[in-house]
Amino acid sequence: MPRTFKAIIFDFDGLIVDTEVPEYEAWLSIFRSYGVDLPLSVWTPHIGGGSESFDIYDHLAELTGKPVDRDEMRSRRRAAFDKLFEDAAPLPGVENYIAAARERGMRLGIASSSPRRWVHPKLEQLGLADTFDTVVCADDVGSAKPDPASYRKAVSDLGVTPDEALALEDSPTGVQGAKNAGLLCVAVPGTLTRDRSYDHADMRLESLADMPLAELLEALS
Repeated sequence: MPRTFKAIIFDFDGLIVDTEVPEYEAWLSIFRSYGVDLPLSVWTPHIGGGSESFDIYDHLAELTGKPVDRDEMRSRRRAAFDKLFEDAAPLPGVENYIAAARERGMRLGIASSSPRRWVHPKLEQLGLADTFDTVVCADDVGSAKPDPASYRKAVSDLGVTPDEALALEDSPTGVQGAKNAGLLCVAVPGTLTRDRSYDHADMRLESLADMPLAELLEALS
């Protein structure tokens, strides 16, 4: 029997908007100011898992052999990130997917491993603050992906079952979180996660602009 999708649940970072490149570049500039490096091989495995998966302050302290002032580092990182992010826009295909889903009467949600203080201001900046029927962040459920809690709450908030919702994710960790919650998941890797393995995803697209929503839903039904 064909599957009927009633909702789409988006990841946020790297899926709706590219926060991951400016976040990496902001931290890289700080590390280099201390005379040390932050290779992508160290950074990318933790994308999608929230801050609890990797303590970057401890990593910097280990490399420099000196204690790190976390408040100062947060301030420096925020200033560098904000400058890099000031002209940000939704990634290609995102707004088309939102519009197409609305035309089909589908519910829309976000399940993010980032905190609300990170996600909500950026949705405002992008003009998407009132777009989603639910926005579930790490601090709403007390855990990050691959724990399925954010997806389970999003599904519940949207009033659908896991097999009626489609997840869109840019990281292997996020895909695993969606699968752990019982959803079909399409991987749409970001710039920094393109070389990771997505064998556990139900489908992979290089961009949401590569396939219209109607065609994707038909392929997965």
